[in-house]
Amino acid sequence: MTTSMIVRSTALDVVDVTLVADTNAYADNDVLAVPQEVHSVFLEAGGTRLLHSVMLLDEADQGQDIDLLFFNADATLGTINSAVSISDADARKLIGKVSIVQADYSDLVNSQFASKGDLNMVLKAADPSASLWIGAVVRSGTPTYAADSIKLKLGLA
Repeated sequence: MTTSMIVRSTALDVVDVTLVADTNAYADNDVLAVPQEVHSVFLEAGGTRLLHSVMLLDEADQGQDIDLLFFNADATLGTINSAVSISDADARKLIGKVSIVQADYSDLVNSQFASKGDLNMVLKAADPSASLWIGAVVRSGTPTYAADSIKLKLGLA
C-alpha cells in the first residue's frame, strides 16, 4: 500500500511517498520496494509531468545506494528482498530512474537524507491512467529497513 499526499500550487507539486520495505537484511540488487501506485500524479490520463527533484529520507540510517525506478503502469520488478527479476514486458513500462549513491547522503545522526535536483526528467502516464508507480532496488551493502523508513518527496511541474 502506498502512503501519498499531493500538495498543489500554481506552478509546482510536491508528492510525498512512503515506500513499503521488508524488515530483513537486503543484499546488492535486491528489490527494496515493489512498484507502488501513486494516484493522480499526472493531471490527466496519459499526461506528462517534469520530475525536477527527488528527496529521500532514510529513517533507518542505512545510507546505501538505491535506484528509484518510475513506471507508467503496474509492473513486477521481482519479489521484495530478492534479486531483481523483471520481464521485458514490464521493463517497457519503465519511464525513468534516479540513482541515490552513498555520497549523496547527509548524516542527520539518526537518519540519512539525500537530495537530487535539476533532474528535468519527462514522465508520461500510460493512457487511461493518471498514476505513477515507483519501485526501488538496493545497489550496495546489506541494509536493514523498517517497513516504512524510506520516505520520498518528488518535485514535479
